[in-house]
Amino acid sequence: MNTLLKILISTCVLIVISSGSELKAQKRRITSDFVFGLNFAEMDIEGANMYKKPKIGFLIGTNVNFKLISNFQVQTGFFVAKKGLRQDIEVYEEDKAAGQTTTEYTMRNTVANYIQVPLGIGYEVYLTRSFALNINAGGYAAYGFKGDHKIEEYTVITLNGTPYTSAIVETEIDTFSKRMWKRLDYGAYARVGAIYDIFTINLTYEYGLHNVSNEGSIMKNRNLAVALGFRF
Repeated sequence: MNTLLKILISTCVLIVISSGSELKAQKRRITSDFVFGLNFAEMDIEGANMYKKPKIGFLIGTNVNFKLISNFQVQTGFFVAKKGLRQDIEVYEEDKAAGQTTTEYTMRNTVANYIQVPLGIGYEVYLTRSFALNINAGGYAAYGFKGDHKIEEYTVITLNGTPYTSAIVETEIDTFSKRMWKRLDYGAYARVGAIYDIFTINLTYEYGLHNVSNEGSIMKNRNLAVALGFRF
């Protein structure tokens, strides 16, 4: 998170410094970006932020940019994004008197596919006739349309140095069932990007504000996305 903030701040400073020497390149008032990339999703779980690993998924969609005054713009779009949660949980117990240790392993893999619409304000500056930097920030709304939640569990008991492994128990349910996650999500996002000719690259951080859990716990989406694209 600190690294992301440094990137955002550094990009903002560079844009402000460079805007005074911007070349008067011809720019359209409405542009679109077709983008595709990867999500590195996590979940902020109140009181249980252990054993988490990034859930890697794809994203694909399009931005629409509406130029306002000078270099300011409104940005919206439509995306399909694969997010979710991964947890590899290991619980260890030792009974020295009995010469026994017990380790319980639980692997949770949750896939959550969303349709997502952002809406933000941005600033884009051309440093040359073909190279530009931009920053955008705003909010997003998302709807979960498909996903599955898989759990694998097994136990290893070591008695006097000899390990005994139980059978693996597997469970699978719908991510957006009444026992799992709510379909609706919303939050805030910040994005920095670059454009060269028709090619684009951007880095986005999404901070979910809605509790998506149906189980009584508090769970909010967190996501870092890297995307490439084409402007047309």
